[in-house]
Amino acid sequence: MIGTGETVVILLLALLFFGPEKLPELARSLGKAYGEFKRAMEEAEREINLEERFEKINREIKEEFLAVKNDED
Repeated sequence: MIGTGETVVILLLALLFFGPEKLPELARSLGKAYGEFKRAMEEAEREINLEERFEKINREIKEEFLAVKNDED
């Protein structure tokens, strides 16, 4: 993690590099990018969970099918 000292240095460098007029715009852009990244990660987790549930249901159906087939034999 970034500590307080590193954060201050980064903010000072950003202030010198971009100037005080551009900092709010830069912060807004970074916030939007972080929000989009977070939403994409959550969506990927949901898809992975759906795939795991699908695989579990598929396994259960196959087991049930085999049990019924064995009962008929």
